[in-house]
Formats: sequence, structure tokens, C-alpha cells
Amino acid sequence: MKKINIITSVFLSVLLMGCTASQDTIEWKTKEQEVLVEQQTAAEEAADVSQEAYICVHVCGAIRNPGVYEVPEGCRLYEVVELAGGMLEEADEVYLNLAREVKDGEQIVILTSEQTLDHGGSVRTEDGERMQGLVNINTASVEELTTLSGIGESRAEAIVEYRESHGAFGTIDAIMQVSGIKEALFVKIKDKITV
Repeated sequence: MKKINIITSVFLSVLLMGCTASQDTIEWKTKEQEVLVEQQTAAEEAADVSQEAYICVHVCGAIRNPGVYEVPEGCRLYEVVELAGGMLEEADEVYLNLAREVKDGEQIVILTSEQTLDHGGSVRTEDGERMQGLVNINTASVEELTTLSGIGESRAEAIVEYRESHGAFGTIDAIMQVSGIKEALFVKIKDKITV
């Protein structure tokens, strides 16, 4: 009988140890699954952030930290100005539309009050170019481009297609890389365009 009790006790002990080990294994697997879910969530959040589109803009002139800045697409001019340390005291912000959306490849020149007077109160921003009568070949629509002498709808479309596939024009004479625009036409429009 003692042998049966001993065997039964040993059997029950082994059985209980197995249940405890199984419970530990279940708890360990549950914790492992929680960690994997957390890691997957973090990876998805990181992927969402990395999918946000960024653009580059060049800020110069009467600004504390001039340079090229990478900003999220849809960024406003006031955000770029803040990122560049703000305007200098002599900057003339009256002619700037700080609420406008900046564009990829754009150069933003912050002029001083004295410079805006010298330029007849106009600045080299998207809005300022329109005030001066200049057409920005990096941002102008087909309709705006057709206001240039010698640029019809097909050439205007070619300019837009060129900048969409090759990026922004670095200088105004780079427009001659567009099919159908030769030096003679460039000479006619060079005083009416900007980048």
C-alpha cells in the first residue's frame, strides 16, 4: 500500500509540475505575442511617418539662417520662415503672403524694406512675380506661360511636362532644354521670366 501511495504521490507531483510548466509556457507565449503586436504597431507607425512627402525650398535674403530646408509637402511660408530662425529686423514682410503654401524647388527671397522700395515694392515670391509681371517657369500654369510672347499652348505644355519629369529649372536659360525653345525665343522672353 505504501508503494501505491508513493507511486500515486510521484505521479501527482509529476502531473502538477507538468501543469505548472504548461501554464508558464502559456504565459510566456502570451507575453511574446504582446511584444510582437507592439513591435508591429511601432513599425506601421514608422512606415506612416516615412510615407509623408517632403519637399525642398531655398530661403535667402533677410533671414537669420538662410539655406535649403526639407519640409513636409503642404508646408506654409510662415513655417519655413520659423524653421530658418525668423526674419531679420530689416525684413519687409508686408509684401509676403506668409500663409501661402510653398512649392518644391522654390527659392524664397526675403527682402529688406529698402530693397522692396528699390524694386518698386515687389518681391521675388510667387505672388511678387505676378505683381512684377514676371512668370515663374517653375510654378506657372499652362495659361500663365501662354502669356509670354512666342509661347503657345503646345510649348507651354512642353515646359510643364519638362519640369515635371526633370525637376525645377535652376536658371532661366535652362528653359532652352525644352524641345521647341531655342536661343532666339529665349532672348524674347528672358526679361519676362524667373525661377
